[in-house]
Amino acid sequence: MNSIQEFIINTIINSKIIEFQEQIKFRLNEIAQHRLDEAKIYVASNMSDNFNELSNIISESGKNANIVKMGRVTKIRRRIRRNAKGKIVVQRNVKKSGIKGYRISGSTVKRIPAFERMKKARLLKRSWKTSRRAKLRRTLLKRKMSMRRRSSLGI
Repeated sequence: MNSIQEFIINTIINSKIIEFQEQIKFRLNEIAQHRLDEAKIYVASNMSDNFNELSNIISESGKNANIVKMGRVTKIRRRIRRNAKGKIVVQRNVKKSGIKGYRISGSTVKRIPAFERMKKARLLKRSWKTSRRAKLRRTLLKRKMSMRRRSSLGI
């Protein structure tokens, strides 16, 4: 007989049931932990590279887990928007350019022409001159509501 079997027989004979129960619980926890470690190693070895990349992005502190950087394109996984009728809609997997001054046209990343950027800047400057403060206040209010909505949805 090995030492574990002798210990079990001695504890039963000496009526040390509580000690016997504690020893069994300890041993079961030890076995479960060992099996869990083996399972983690097995699962980690069988994971795809894409999943590993996503888990690294999520685990990095200070990074937004909602935005996945894929080369020159960023994929925003979830966003709350309103549609034309004003209904709240959750946008999923929206692709945007990851480089400033570029946009996605079709399936390629293209540079925004200089004249288009200048024209946009002029129009923005003109529009912001009159309504900057009011719009900012409204935007902050909407952001607060959106963040509250996101947290209630679990996003």
